[in-house]
Amino acid sequence: MTQLRRPLLALVALFTAAITIDRIGVESGTEAVSSTVYALAALAVAAPLALASLRRTRPWMAATVAVSSYATLLVTSSHFRNRSIYVIVTELVFLVLAVRLGHHLARTLARFDDTLGVIVFGDARTRDIESPEAAQTIHDEIARSRRHGRPLSLTVLTPLPTSVETAVDNAAIDVDRAVRRRYVYGKLARAVSEQLRRSDLLFEHRASGRLFVLSPETDPDGNTLLVKRVTEAAAIAGIPADAGSASFPDDAIAFESLVAAAEADLAAQVDRTPHLRAVVREFSR
Repeated sequence: MTQLRRPLLALVALFTAAITIDRIGVESGTEAVSSTVYALAALAVAAPLALASLRRTRPWMAATVAVSSYATLLVTSSHFRNRSIYVIVTELVFLVLAVRLGHHLARTLARFDDTLGVIVFGDARTRDIESPEAAQTIHDEIARSRRHGRPLSLTVLTPLPTSVETAVDNAAIDVDRAVRRRYVYGKLARAVSEQLRRSDLLFEHRASGRLFVLSPETDPDGNTLLVKRVTEAAAIAGIPADAGSASFPDDAIAFESLVAAAEADLAAQVDRTPHLRAVVREFSR
């Protein structure tokens, strides 16, 4: 937590110092730091927090973009064209420091999230079902089953809403609710993964907390046993869950259709409308 506090405190100190220097400059009759620069600095802090792709870039690249944007304003905007060297240097230093600290804060938060995920998930072997890697893996397994005429099953597991909320409320009070929610989903994933074979593939849909188990070389009878094991494991973990399943080629021959059939089976049990249609479109291309 200390690594997280430091960039947060530094950002607060930076913006406070910039406003203070700005006010001193205004009172002494010099130009003020432009509100556009404050907006650029705020954007530089917020962007890597919102976009994972920006967190993976090197800090100097983000600083270069910010400085280039400022230089463009100096050249193109009449408001910036005649600014004094003192104000330009102040604005550049403020902007670069904001970029650096924002990038550091975003990466620290990402490491904290990853560390928590590793601690919670353990050997859960989960993958984000919306990732390109997951799409490729699923495509390969479907293609192999078609080519060799082998069975394949898909299980969709969703925690009961009441069980999730109860588990979240019982988590540590000093941890943010979103982190606690991830903890609960991670605990469920770990419990499920312990019941899977090495050949089974476990995916997660982070927005909904649903888990997908793709089971090569598994027919409907074998998958029924799998569903029984994972639901019992979820209940033992304190997060009861519902499950729906479908098999290739009995229920569908494409992954999108498998998901639809498994969701329909799940919806029939819990009387809930399937809501992952947007996810599966990726696999039909």
